[in-house]
Amino acid sequence: MSIKSPPTFKIERELLAQGFQRIVGVDEAGCGALAGPVVAAAVIPSLTNLY
Repeated sequence: MSIKSPPTFKIERELLAQGFQRIVGVDEAGCGALAGPVVAAAVIPSLTNLY
């Protein structure tokens, strides 16, 4: 098992510097709508608390 490093939020910081006010994280899991159920989620985190 590999050791994962903590997130740097580099891309998010670059987007904020460009003037973006919202950054959305999206993920999905499942086999696809034709083959069965799919679960999707979206999150808009607070941008003032980036590490």
